[in-house]
Amino acid sequence: MEYTNKQLENHVNRIKLTQEQKSSYSRQIDNLRENVIEAVNSMENTRVIKIKRAGSWKKGTALAPKSGRPLDVDLVIYMDVEETTSFDAEELRDEIIRVLCKAYPNKSRSDFTGGQKTIGIVFRGSGLEVDIVPFIPEKGNTTYGRQPRKRLNSGDFKTSVDKQLAFSVDLKSKYRIYAPVVRVLKAWRNYQELELSSFAIELGVAHLAITGALTSTSISAGLVAFFELFGNGNPIQIFFPGAIGIKPSANPWIADPTNNQNNTLRLDQAEWQEVLTAAEVGFETISYARVVRERGKTLALWQEVFGPSFRVTE
Repeated sequence: MEYTNKQLENHVNRIKLTQEQKSSYSRQIDNLRENVIEAVNSMENTRVIKIKRAGSWKKGTALAPKSGRPLDVDLVIYMDVEETTSFDAEELRDEIIRVLCKAYPNKSRSDFTGGQKTIGIVFRGSGLEVDIVPFIPEKGNTTYGRQPRKRLNSGDFKTSVDKQLAFSVDLKSKYRIYAPVVRVLKAWRNYQELELSSFAIELGVAHLAITGALTSTSISAGLVAFFELFGNGNPIQIFFPGAIGIKPSANPWIADPTNNQNNTLRLDQAEWQEVLTAAEVGFETISYARVVRERGKTLALWQEVFGPSFRVTE
């Protein structure tokens, strides 16, 4: 039995971040923003140019928080750093944590996480998790910049936040099912407990759209196409027009749409195999569910893939 877009959108409406929820989190994010500015500006030879919200929140593909899965928001800090300064990302992280612990007395260092390029802070009460992303713009007429991993001269991640966001906005305007498909797949990732990033999911769907594989306006067909892409056993190498950098030959690779050198897949072999297996099962199960005649059987098959909370009724 084939589910209509209307039926699947009922499910999307239950899992997506609503405008009301966004409004309730905005004050908390704005307060955090001011404290981050204070922390960065307290460092020598470094100041904040601006702070921009990014990630799923800004792209309009975020899921509502639920138990064990907080709302993830990216705050990109555009920083002016003197070229003669030996910028230390670890020093920045420590200073931000120091200021935030002072601003939020109920927080401990265990509420902060450190990634390769980000500083994470968890607000357990509200279900909000913010990734603070230091970004050093290049000089001149360009939107590109660097996200330092440790020290400024020991490895950087070159990208364009503005171009990433524009890329997503363009997809949403051209392909009506893009955002619903992405949201359902993020919920699938969460239910299956896969280590697949939201960005990689978004870019997988983007690849299907741009290459013409997402020709249907059917949400269910889009989901099946994604599962087939990841579960058919073929190498995964995805690049996008207009990106800078040489295309690596490594597999699997889903490139940042602004720089071919940036792989959005950061998984070990076991984690990647789990993604491939889950996608293969998803392809087979949902393909079968689309031709089964019994309504109850169809729902049961979808719930095998997306979990018991999957519903298509209003």
